[in-house]
Amino acid sequence: MSAEKTTNANDHAAEQATNRAKEQFDESAIEPARAYGALITDYYEKLFSTQFEAVRALADKNLAQSRSWLDVKDSESFQKAMKEQQQTIRDMGERLKEDAQKISTLSEEYLKESQQLAMESMQQGRKQLEENVQQGKEQVKNSMQQGKEQAQDNAQHHNDKQKSTPPSEGNQHKGQHQADKSHKSNSTPNKQGH
Repeated sequence: MSAEKTTNANDHAAEQATNRAKEQFDESAIEPARAYGALITDYYEKLFSTQFEAVRALADKNLAQSRSWLDVKDSESFQKAMKEQQQTIRDMGERLKEDAQKISTLSEEYLKESQQLAMESMQQGRKQLEENVQQGKEQVKNSMQQGKEQAQDNAQHHNDKQKSTPPSEGNQHKGQHQADKSHKSNSTPNKQGH
């Protein structure tokens, strides 16, 4: 495997890791943020609707009650207006109690759903962390394997190069010098024998 192939493989692996990181960011940050945005928007729509309906109902009751006082002409109409006033106060109290219950229920639902979103987000984050650790291990293993293969290729290339390269002049000269020495020792007459 050549260095260029290793570099291309590493670049490809880095690009894949970047794409996975973008996808994981979308899954871990953007999707939960959108889900939370939808949850909170729904909550406020329902809350404001309940509050606006309550305000409207109270305003209508108060206006009707104030008009009833315009019709007071004698003690009988006065008593009638007083009874209507008491009934309006009871009705408003009941309405406020109902609206408070609606708001409480809305708040409980919102809290429950936001906790569920947080738990899902945490579980998704844990799952992605585990996936990232596993992918990291695999990338390290692959990188080590590629490095080992590259080292073996380099060693083989070096060995092949040494086998195909003729001996250098220095090696030839050294070999020649050793051959000359050997020849001299064989050709020198033995002084004792002559």
